[in-house]
Amino acid sequence: MPDVPVKPRTVYARMVADIFHRGHVAYLGAARALGDRLVVYVIDDAHAAAVKRPPLLSQADRIAVVAACRYVDEVVASGPREIDLPFMQAHGYDLYAYGYGDMAEAARKRNVCRALPPEMIAIIPYTTGISSTEIRSRIMACAQERPVSDG
Repeated sequence: MPDVPVKPRTVYARMVADIFHRGHVAYLGAARALGDRLVVYVIDDAHAAAVKRPPLLSQADRIAVVAACRYVDEVVASGPREIDLPFMQAHGYDLYAYGYGDMAEAARKRNVCRALPPEMIAIIPYTTGISSTEIRSRIMACAQERPVSDG
């Protein structure tokens, strides 16, 4: 019996990726390990501001950083707010991977892919001890302690 070629498994993920850090790298590495190819939608500025807060870096800057990550095969600049089966099938995506910080957030994020069958969803926990929010707080604290001068 001849060998049947196995279709590569393409994983789709999305992220804001503001202030790129080791948690982002871990998330992308875990997502890539789930398949043969990883496509990442870097969420646009308006959507990021509506869901979390306005990003410090532009979408173009965030795309450039995510594209440089060795785990990422492709970065896209647009994507739907809700991930459904027709979207996944139209783009040839086999699995949707998303990260979460706690179970309440996991349940909230599950709403963005409620139209997908469970076998097409992979939940990746956040890396503990690091987050863009925490880094922002550190930056603000440093700025208050020692204001930046022009000279």
